[in-house]
Amino acid sequence: MASTLEYENGTLVYRTPYNPALVAALKATVPAPDRRWDAARKVWLVAGSHAATLVQLTEQHLGERIAAPHIPRQAAQHETRILDCRYVGVTKDRGDGQPVAFAWVEGQWAAVFPEKALREWFNADIRPDESPTLYAALGVSAAATADELRTAYRRLARAWHPDVCREPDATEQFRRIQHAYDVLRAPNTRARYDAGLALEASTRGCHDLADHLAQALGQGYRSPLRCGLVMAEGHEVLGRFLVQQIIMWQDIQDGAGRILVSSWPMGAQSPEETWQ
Repeated sequence: MASTLEYENGTLVYRTPYNPALVAALKATVPAPDRRWDAARKVWLVAGSHAATLVQLTEQHLGERIAAPHIPRQAAQHETRILDCRYVGVTKDRGDGQPVAFAWVEGQWAAVFPEKALREWFNADIRPDESPTLYAALGVSAAATADELRTAYRRLARAWHPDVCREPDATEQFRRIQHAYDVLRAPNTRARYDAGLALEASTRGCHDLADHLAQALGQGYRSPLRCGLVMAEGHEVLGRFLVQQIIMWQDIQDGAGRILVSSWPMGAQSPEETWQ
């Protein structure tokens, strides 16, 4: 089968014989939000800006020369949307060095959150040489007031309590949240912890054990909240909304005022929803 590259409704349609090296190279050079495998058609759908890359990869790995189709100039339409996220997954490096998390919106993986955007919103370190803090475990800043700490703790404890959360690591995450709150809610222990953070920042020495384990297991960043109404700035790519910045993250409530808690049990095909 000869390779083809066509432009169709704002998207490149890339069809080639299967070649593992080509697939690996495509994943390494085209960011995850800009590519999607269409299993029904057995083609790659790729953002138009990567036409030259696909031409080069085809010649390099298959020895075929294909022409890049004419692509009309279209600026990305940046907009603000409110996303009804029923589940936000763990970030993963999908071969291009830019970890992202996919979100379940309207019954499909219709939104993409770069790890950087999630970490910025939840006040988690984005520098690999620093360990996550107890403030990051609660998704608050180091300047959070006692009331803000209490609110964040109650919100996350509800989302991660093992009695309602079906995530494989629910118990571990719940203990981490509880530990963070126990340390930060008392002025004396919080002051000692803050002093330790200042010392660590000056020495920039050790990593948190959890970071070492996550790296060893190939795990990515997990945001403290797994669902919510998320107001975000971004643009659409291949039918998915690529988030650039999170503006707001609110709990999803029903008519009775109950809060949605979502989990993705092992082997499930969609999120499991519980109202608390």
